[in-house]
Amino acid sequence: MPLTMIRTTMKRIFILVLVSLLMGCASVGSPRPTDPNRIDGSPLAAAPVIFFQRFLSRADGHRCPMTPSCSNYALDAIRRHGALIGYIMACDRLMRCGRDELSLSAPTMTHDGPRWQDPVTDNDFWWR
Repeated sequence: MPLTMIRTTMKRIFILVLVSLLMGCASVGSPRPTDPNRIDGSPLAAAPVIFFQRFLSRADGHRCPMTPSCSNYALDAIRRHGALIGYIMACDRLMRCGRDELSLSAPTMTHDGPRWQDPVTDNDFWWR
């Protein structure tokens, strides 16, 4: 595939992600909804994560060493803080997943074996 075609594809993907984030930015700073499974104001921002969970993650299997998994962490961050800050927190989690966090957190036994605890509430101090 030529380099210009790759660049064009990457630009389109970037624009699609950016538009989906901007569409969900209306809920930045909104209070946490009462129903933990409901995503108020940011369903478009959560759509890529839900797509990953339903289709890609099942084919790839559960490999995340953290609990909650990175995709569940992203959904919780979007629920609590809206699209923009939730996206930033999810990116931060993806960058630290399986690295220094494993030495900083104590392991917890789950039905999938040992996992390291890192909920959104432990990282909320940045956004208060």
